[in-house]
Amino acid sequence: MKTYVLKIFFLPILVLTTFMVSAQNTKDADAVISTDTIAPGLQGSINPLTDNTPILSGDELIDDSFPSSLPIFGSNVRMRIGGYVKADFIHDFDYIGDRWEFELGSIAVEGSPERELGGITTFHVKQTRVNFDFRSKAKWKNGREFPMQVFVEIDWFFDSDEFRLIPRMRHAYGVIGRLLIGRTWTNSGDVSTLPGTIDFAGGDALYGGRVAQIRWQDTFGKNFSYTVALEETGGQIDNPDNFDGAFRPLYPNLAGNVKYKSANGSSFQLGLDVFALSWKGSTATPNVTETGYAITGTGRFVFNVSNHKDSFVYGGGFGQGQGHRIIALSWDGKASGVITEDGLDLSPAWFAYAGFNHYWSKSLNSTISTHWTETDLSEFSSDDTIRRAGSFHANLIWFPYSRISTGIEYMWGVRENKNGIEGTASRIQFMAKFKFN
Repeated sequence: MKTYVLKIFFLPILVLTTFMVSAQNTKDADAVISTDTIAPGLQGSINPLTDNTPILSGDELIDDSFPSSLPIFGSNVRMRIGGYVKADFIHDFDYIGDRWEFELGSIAVEGSPERELGGITTFHVKQTRVNFDFRSKAKWKNGREFPMQVFVEIDWFFDSDEFRLIPRMRHAYGVIGRLLIGRTWTNSGDVSTLPGTIDFAGGDALYGGRVAQIRWQDTFGKNFSYTVALEETGGQIDNPDNFDGAFRPLYPNLAGNVKYKSANGSSFQLGLDVFALSWKGSTATPNVTETGYAITGTGRFVFNVSNHKDSFVYGGGFGQGQGHRIIALSWDGKASGVITEDGLDLSPAWFAYAGFNHYWSKSLNSTISTHWTETDLSEFSSDDTIRRAGSFHANLIWFPYSRISTGIEYMWGVRENKNGIEGTASRIQFMAKFKFN
């Protein structure tokens, strides 16, 4: 039933976006794929709060100027240092287990001891990040050259008091030609279509996260690209009867996407995951492997308004056993399915989000967005397993200078467990951010 609900939500948006993007492409039929004319995370960009570095390959990496880069003397390598400092000031009106980001799974439900604790105020700079981008050319023995890149990025966003000052690796990968090896965003997700929020969790709309992988990424035609990859796999199996055994990943996740992008930055992407979930136990517990899958669709439509770029972004997906890749459902560690004496029962799940980004003026920007997810749990699942979660975000961002921004955001969220008990929470977050590249 939940799958049909998602299809009803998703198909009209797909049809509308295909029509609008096709109309734009008629005017720009001879245009080639390009990155946004204004870098993400800057005043005037399609989404000024999206700071994720685009993943490039092949000829996209060839840029003799390589803006803001420095030569490494004695070699043909150039390096660019990027990142920002971001300070967040947060006030919770209700108990939220994650003080650093608005994780829906951490909202306390009614009747729980944590619910009585109420709100709290938190100051932190954990989202501050630094990245290093190295580019060169690799030359084979036959004389053929391939563009090469090494990209590394760190931040300090461990979700605990104990690790709040410890660096965390976000990305670490190398690219040669069209081949990427390392850790970066999963192929079936699309961070370019996430609504711009001050909250680091992004409304829990993120699907997949960052994983180790081997990826091939290429283009075809003037406006299309695709990727295929083998990725590290994961899973979260509920074990309410305390059987001996554990989830054991045995095979990589097969992931890929096909993406259309017009000259003005509008896009649409279809993604696919196919993976195995395996439980290994004693002779009294079944040793079983089940196949899960996920289909995702994401997009954005860009409105050219004077020298600004307003945008409507959206995404959604459904599948079987992929709840561990939906951030809001993965909080309690039971999202993929449940192990019983009869085998492994995978849970179907869906997610959907939408947001609108608007420039009030050249230096004043707002985003409103909503994010929802739900899973159809087995009758054997624990009563306190997360069944449904959703949120609403609204913000106002001011750019006094091109690389300096400050703003405020209100967010509201709800979590509901399998037994029908739910909890709601709201938060206000203020930030100041200083980009240095």
